[in-house]
Amino acid sequence: MRGVCIAVCASIILVGCHGKSAVEHAQVTSTLKPVDFNSEPGFIEQHRLGMFTIGAWVNQKLGQRFQPVQAQNDQAAIVYMYRPDSKWNRQEIVASSVFINSERIPSLLNNHYYWMELPAGTYRLSSSRPLGTQHFQKPKYLDFTVEAGQSYFIKYDEENLSTRREVSGPLMIVPEKAGLNEIAFTQLKSESLNFVAQDQNTGKVRKKAQKLKPAKYDPAEDVQLTTPFKPWDPRTW
Repeated sequence: MRGVCIAVCASIILVGCHGKSAVEHAQVTSTLKPVDFNSEPGFIEQHRLGMFTIGAWVNQKLGQRFQPVQAQNDQAAIVYMYRPDSKWNRQEIVASSVFINSERIPSLLNNHYYWMELPAGTYRLSSSRPLGTQHFQKPKYLDFTVEAGQSYFIKYDEENLSTRREVSGPLMIVPEKAGLNEIAFTQLKSESLNFVAQDQNTGKVRKKAQKLKPAKYDPAEDVQLTTPFKPWDPRTW
């Protein structure tokens, strides 16, 4: 009888452990809508209505320098979106609108980065330039796949399209080493987004992306030159 009780208890413990393991390793999902990757963006995306973002010519917002982040969920990847500093980017009046799976995400300004947390899977980034609230341009798009635990770098570049072997628009995946070198000088000028539906701590399912606001930026705490250095002028030391 004693042996039977031990066997029953052991079975309960094993079942409990298995159930816990199954919960812990349940596949996470995204708050984004699915996309048909066999077809290009359609008429609705080409002529959508929506908000627009003022470019760096007027919007000269500053932010914290780049810092790498860890995904909140171990089954998710981090995708860094960035746009380096350049004369062309600084003169932009209206920034291109950017979408992931048809959902609008922050436009990339001059010298700007932010990140997205995405469950493992395939996604579609697209961009189009609005005229006021009207999008009249056929979106340029990039389909990409991410794996859990990995980091990816996606650059927005309008200046070097003619030098690429495959002209696919301004969005391009950059190797990690090159991405880290370029993104190091950019600034966090917008919120970042977590598209994992399951809350890592509570297990509750979100219907919308979690918005991750950047810390308040204080230029006085940022060690960088704000005026050109002149050896003969002590005010610039």
